[in-house]
Amino acid sequence: MKSGTKRVGTVLPMTALVSTVAQAGTFAAGKIFIQWLAGTKQKAWQILPLHQTQLEKGSKSKHVPSPYKGYGVGLDPVFLGNNLQSLTPDFLARFEKQNTYWLKTYALFCALRDHLGTDDWSSWPKAISRRDDGAIKEWEQKLKDPIAKHVLVQAQLFGAYQQLRKLAGNFDIALIGDFPFYLGLHSPLVWQYQHLFDLDQNGKPQRVSGVPSGIKSHFGRQVWGHPLYKWQDKTLWGQLDELFRIRIQYLAGLFDWIRFDHAKGLFAYGVIDVVHHSVDKYLNGPGSDFLDELIKFARRHKLHIYAEDTGEKLVALRHCLRAHRIPGIKILRFAYNEKLKIFTKSYLLTDKYPVNTFAYTTTHDTETLVGYLSSLSLGEVAELATKMNIDSTNNIAELATLIRQKVIDSPAKFVLVPLQDWLLTSDRINVPGTEKEVDDTNWQYKMSVAIEKLPRSI
Repeated sequence: MKSGTKRVGTVLPMTALVSTVAQAGTFAAGKIFIQWLAGTKQKAWQILPLHQTQLEKGSKSKHVPSPYKGYGVGLDPVFLGNNLQSLTPDFLARFEKQNTYWLKTYALFCALRDHLGTDDWSSWPKAISRRDDGAIKEWEQKLKDPIAKHVLVQAQLFGAYQQLRKLAGNFDIALIGDFPFYLGLHSPLVWQYQHLFDLDQNGKPQRVSGVPSGIKSHFGRQVWGHPLYKWQDKTLWGQLDELFRIRIQYLAGLFDWIRFDHAKGLFAYGVIDVVHHSVDKYLNGPGSDFLDELIKFARRHKLHIYAEDTGEKLVALRHCLRAHRIPGIKILRFAYNEKLKIFTKSYLLTDKYPVNTFAYTTTHDTETLVGYLSSLSLGEVAELATKMNIDSTNNIAELATLIRQKVIDSPAKFVLVPLQDWLLTSDRINVPGTEKEVDDTNWQYKMSVAIEKLPRSI
């Protein structure tokens, strides 16, 4: 991947891909999408997480859609589709050897999930739920064939993805992944490292991740629902570091860059009480020393990191990012806070964005440009245009195009535009804090037109 050049790219989850010739939401469709990126002179694709997500409550097969409640390692078999890969014995042996640090536990977990009908490991027989040594050996023997099958599927997925990655490299397109700060409760990593999470004796959380309500919480109180790390027990930090490194090492084999989601959680994280809202609070995380080591580890694996640094409680995080020259992000959507009726210059003045920045028009967690502008009053739209030095217009699509170009023309070395902002649609991917355990409507977005019919001039 060439360095030093400005890169403009698209944000689109793999699951959203639609093609006229390839199976939707697969790596095969992803290769066609890369050809569209190349044809439009784009140099980056932010894919979002590719891990399998936890099963819906009471379901034996249907998964919750949020990629931010994923397993943390492994690729979702859905991305392979019907395109089974032929693997040589040497490839399979090499894959197993290079991935021993996560693959064995992952394959056992998936085999147990299939056999027992749920990935809620806390409901499994007590001995295997607690990972007693004898139970591990017993189940490894009992499920020997299903375990081998899951290893084979992961090898096939890896082989198919590497074809996609090679194609992106041929076009000098950077592939950008995400490093979710939290793990889904029903993750094989949470099962393996359950003593590092704030869980009761039955493996259930009484306090979960989220955002306490407050004047600076733009979207209000949010309940994300992930189990919390035991940051308050400093004797566990070494093992927590090991857990984070496993995930970073895995992502280094997939991406050129990763976005460190909710990076401020290492400094201050929300604690949401599932029963008593009044006791929601923030607690301190491990801080700069912990993040320092993760950054060094990622660089040793030739993985580039940038960090989400939006919201509040950011001083310590940004100081650490500057010390390591790690880019932060700017999101134009946050230029005007429609609730507080205030403008924020650090997002509004696109010509002042730092070079070492990833700039976005909007994100997967927000409305699209058209959707957001449509929600504002005519007066607010006019004031936003004036402050951005843009000719005001009542045509929302035209204004969104002008704003999009302002972000693209900013000094930021990376500019990422959700596909909906290229297409000027209002289709939204996710509304934070509104996910349901059953029949969730978030993360259902599919492209409104097939890849082959996307505009060739943007």
